[in-house]
Amino acid sequence: MSDSIPIFFDFGGTLVDTLEVTRQVFKEALGKDFPSTKIKQMYKDASRKGQSMSMFFKYPVNPIKLLIKKNKLASLQKKKFMEIVELYPEIQETLLKIKELDENISLILVTQNPLMEDETAANILMEKLFGEDNPFDQLLAGDDKFELIVHNFDPDAIARGIFVGDLPNDVYVSEMLKIPCYGVTWGYSDEGELSTPFIVDEISELIEMVEDHLEDLKGELSEEIEEIEFEEIELDETDDFELVDE
Repeated sequence: MSDSIPIFFDFGGTLVDTLEVTRQVFKEALGKDFPSTKIKQMYKDASRKGQSMSMFFKYPVNPIKLLIKKNKLASLQKKKFMEIVELYPEIQETLLKIKELDENISLILVTQNPLMEDETAANILMEKLFGEDNPFDQLLAGDDKFELIVHNFDPDAIARGIFVGDLPNDVYVSEMLKIPCYGVTWGYSDEGELSTPFIVDEISELIEMVEDHLEDLKGELSEEIEEIEFEEIELDETDDFELVDE
């Protein structure tokens, strides 16, 4: 079994506050000033596979205008991310403390944000956010979080992992991976929208919850060792043995 303990983190709404970024992008590109509740609902809808475009029919945005402004939206989003996105308070110090809990822990950033698929832009943004103390060992960016994880980690490593996210889709991904999901409530969803028993209301709580997970892993390993049975072999005193160099 692999010793690696990957902890997969969502990006927007979990590590960084993207609410103001989205508000400014829509206001400048579409002339619409959406309230926070509407933006949060759009994020939740967009996170569901196959709804990233159709969701806008539910909101007061002309879909033709949206298509025309598509490139402007993408350009503005990248620009605003670089300018104003910030980590939630205590995120960096909490992540560094989590890494100190066990030498086998790896922190993996998993995101659907298209900006992070551009390696150069991603490196610039990560340096802006974390400086020289970037706690992440790997960054995975693409359309499907589940596929990103299963294509980059072996099943044994995944089985020892945790997923940390703020959207119902993050819970769904963790269920497909068969690992716990720590649902954070400071992002785009509240406790009632996250169908997981592992709810995190304060960033600092993540440290204790990861400690509990490590204890659970130790318990599972002990149970596996106890289940191993060794077959007893009776030796005949008259048997001859030869030493063989291997």
